[in-house]
Amino acid sequence: MSRLFMLLSLIAALFVMGCGEAAKAPAAPAKAAEAASVADMAKAAKVELVKFDEVNKIVGNGVYDKTRGTLVDARPAKVYAASHIPTAFLMSDTAIADFWPAFEKLGLAKDSYIVTYCGGVKCEKSLIVAKYLKEKGYTNVKMYLDGMPDWEAKNYGEITIDTAKKFFDNGKAVFIDARPAKIFAKGSIPGSVNIPDTEWETAKANLPADKETLYIPYCGGFKCEKSHFVAEQMFKLGYKKVEVYAGGVPEWQAAGYPLAPSGKVAAPAEAPKAAAPAAAASGLPQGDEPGIVSTEFFMSTVADAAKKPANVTVVDVRNANEITDGVFPGSINISSKETAKGCDAFVSQLPKTGYVVFHCASGGRAMEVYDFLKDKCKLSDISRFYYLDAYVNCAGGKCTAK
Repeated sequence: MSRLFMLLSLIAALFVMGCGEAAKAPAAPAKAAEAASVADMAKAAKVELVKFDEVNKIVGNGVYDKTRGTLVDARPAKVYAASHIPTAFLMSDTAIADFWPAFEKLGLAKDSYIVTYCGGVKCEKSLIVAKYLKEKGYTNVKMYLDGMPDWEAKNYGEITIDTAKKFFDNGKAVFIDARPAKIFAKGSIPGSVNIPDTEWETAKANLPADKETLYIPYCGGFKCEKSHFVAEQMFKLGYKKVEVYAGGVPEWQAAGYPLAPSGKVAAPAEAPKAAAPAAAASGLPQGDEPGIVSTEFFMSTVADAAKKPANVTVVDVRNANEITDGVFPGSINISSKETAKGCDAFVSQLPKTGYVVFHCASGGRAMEVYDFLKDKCKLSDISRFYYLDAYVNCAGGKCTAK
């Protein structure tokens, strides 16, 4: 009987223990039910994460260059417009189909380097877009998980024309024109301060002392790096609210928004009629100043391969990465940055005879090269050199100037 009692007691104890463990069992899955982090989900999707320094390399000089990589902002359009990482393209995760056609037009190879981002480590939007791109066959897609919050703390941003116009209208920002003083004087966004990138060391003294105000540098359009240089330098000096308006004067003017000489607000007036090209006593037809070639003459004659005089050479002073869309027939490429090597080194690359016309994307760098030869190098034959004071667009492989 005693053995039977002990056996029954043992069975009862095991039953109680089993019930106890069973009662505790539901607590275990609670930990497993915790939501996976976006980083964990990215790892599961085999999407590699990158940091600020890598993204900064893609941004480079602020002018989009697909050889460095392509940034994709997965946030809503309104948020993108307010501030985004320079050069980034918009592809909202909730409206990918709307932005897909524009993205496809970039013509990126399937192994192109693409980095998506959104609103920080808890934002899943960039992962959604990254996975979509991978499904479309892109094989080198990564994520900047730290996203816009991290970028804003470390560098300047970029805004769209709608945001720029909003701040212009409410007067809550200071616009900074980074183009040369001569170009600035011809027409700028009213109220702008002129801080030419090539005169940064002296011109920075003209910056307002208030570092809490919003500052909006701009220059000659999306292919102009001047505003990005000024923005980056301002940020390093402690101006933390800096947003480049990359569309610059060309986009502003095309939208019908006001321009004023020397940054002063101009009274409404009828637009003056374009003057006919002035024929120089000798040389090429001039524009409104000595050294400027007539845009009308340039486009009707020099830019036409069949009509271009044999004694005229067009020198494209844009950077090598900017000429991939197209060039004027017969032009040669010598980047304006080559002037840093000095007069002899730069002049040695130029034609020894005939007329030379410099051009860039918006006239600024071309003018700087011309002034470099005239004022610093003091060329005795400067009369055979000209520059094109116009906006050049080579989209689709055919260049136009206006």
